[in-house]
Amino acid sequence: MITSKDVFSKRKEGEVDEAYTMATELINNPERDSWDIKAFAWCVIDLIKRDVKSGHQQNLSHYAQQLEHLEIDSSDNILIDQRQYTLKLCKPSGQDILKAKALSKQGDHRESINLYRKILSSGDHSEDVQTGLAWELYRIAKAMIEQDPPNFNGAKKHLNDYFKLETEKPSLLHTCFLQLADKIAKEGKLNMGAFARIWGLEYLRSDDYEPFIAKDGNTYPSLAERVVQHASKDAFLRNAQEDLQYILPFINDCINRYPDNLWLKLSNAKTLMATGRNDEALSFGLEVVKGKVNDYWAWELLGDIHKPASPKIALSCYCKALLCSEDINFVGKVKIKLAELLIKISAYSEAKLEIEEIANYRVDNSQKIPEAAVLLKGQPWYANETAAASNQGLYLTNALMAEELLYSDLPWINGVLGEVFTIDTKPNKPKRKVYIHSTPLPIEISIPESKVTTSEKHSGMGVRIKGEYDSENRFQIYTLEKRDIRDKWDIFDEFIGVVDHVNQQKNLLHFMVSRNIDGIIRFADLSDKFDEGDAIAVRISKYISKQGTRYRTLTSCKTTKPIPESLVKPFEDNVREENGMGFTDSGIFIPPPMVKKHNIKNDDYVSGQAILNYNKKRSEWGWKALRISGVSCE
Repeated sequence: MITSKDVFSKRKEGEVDEAYTMATELINNPERDSWDIKAFAWCVIDLIKRDVKSGHQQNLSHYAQQLEHLEIDSSDNILIDQRQYTLKLCKPSGQDILKAKALSKQGDHRESINLYRKILSSGDHSEDVQTGLAWELYRIAKAMIEQDPPNFNGAKKHLNDYFKLETEKPSLLHTCFLQLADKIAKEGKLNMGAFARIWGLEYLRSDDYEPFIAKDGNTYPSLAERVVQHASKDAFLRNAQEDLQYILPFINDCINRYPDNLWLKLSNAKTLMATGRNDEALSFGLEVVKGKVNDYWAWELLGDIHKPASPKIALSCYCKALLCSEDINFVGKVKIKLAELLIKISAYSEAKLEIEEIANYRVDNSQKIPEAAVLLKGQPWYANETAAASNQGLYLTNALMAEELLYSDLPWINGVLGEVFTIDTKPNKPKRKVYIHSTPLPIEISIPESKVTTSEKHSGMGVRIKGEYDSENRFQIYTLEKRDIRDKWDIFDEFIGVVDHVNQQKNLLHFMVSRNIDGIIRFADLSDKFDEGDAIAVRISKYISKQGTRYRTLTSCKTTKPIPESLVKPFEDNVREENGMGFTDSGIFIPPPMVKKHNIKNDDYVSGQAILNYNKKRSEWGWKALRISGVSCE
């Protein structure tokens, strides 16, 4: 008796006609089951695909009718999808669809596009046809962008054609077109703000929010981050209000996903400002300035945010911006904004200097004078006013208010000035160490010497500081001032540690204060001579390097204070001797030189002093004999 297993076996052997004959017998049996129906369906599907491929159409209508009326189990999604796809092949356009797919595989994408368009014009607007055409449009557009020179206009035409089609969204296909648009927009050839709205940012997939990890291990922003940033920047520059309103929720969503992305916060500040929501923009503007405190454009942004409600604060921000950069090629717009505010408070000579500097720079460099500067030069007061000799004092005086915006709500932190130093690559730009109070150890950072504006400054001097950690965990100092103290280095506590190693060849010693705090000191920085096991009093700071947290010793000296029991301890115990090494029952290791020196044998009873020791090979802490005071045989 024939079974469905026999049919599937024949199909597997490639005997489709014989399998179909067997399946027909099963399907005509009144007692057929679901597996008999499946076997028959797959045989019909095989025959249709074979005949479509070979161009034999005489039996397609018959096969299609048989396949269409089968009662297939609704849970068999694979068979249901295959039936739907195969029935499409039986339509007049079925062979053209296969031909279009074949042309695509051969790399002839233009001919594939032409054939898909012919199928569409014939009335077949099925999803399969429109999706197939969309993929071909993408492949051609991608090639146009990658060719040399790129054909951006041609690629954009294919993007427009894509939007005329009805395809699945969200989908990989839809994302691919967004990637193309982003590449075109990056070259300044597409308005990303408008495109993002047409494309529909609500169709971003979860994968589109994943950061891109390159083969070299470097991580780059996700597609969603890039697109939202480019779209908001474009919409802001065009002052496209509808685009800005549309993009704003997606900027906020990305900020929540990527809180360390400062450029998203910049985009949000500009978008909020452009839509008249300056109060909401302020907090984001402050975050941008804190992240880019030495960049003129960050202070310009903060000035622009304050300008409608507080021209005085805006003036202060523009002054601070001009202290960050003197390159008129970059700060020309800032100087015009400052001049406009100076005119409003009748500071004409200062305003004239700003305008003259812009105009003279542009003339000297054969550039056009900005229209805004020309308008200011044409005002009645300009001709009879004498320009100020310098506005540097104006900048310094007014910038203080802007700087206070960053730290007005921050608490004062005690600190101490350290020494001045330079690095080899920048010998003319001295830096100074600053120590900030923290528990259990002060934190060491370095800042340009120019940022220490106190009249008195020397190592060990007390200061108080306002600052905070940025997104990269670096402490940013916004302001500091002198602090009256009784003793120098007052934020440093003295710690008692132990010298656990002395390297005579390298003229270095190593000490421990605890399992977490240790350090190295050069002999040249010591006022005393030390042996292993000696107590040492140190003042230590903590700093962050590429290797992680490190400790630096400011002062060190011998001390008679007891070493903490967590670092050294006495012991009396039996010894197990193995290969010249000693091990006590309590877990103390006796190094071979010490075993040999004291002639320690197996089962000897040994007393002495042990020191805390880290075993790098085993990555664990233990104890090592430091001194042997007695050896006896039991």
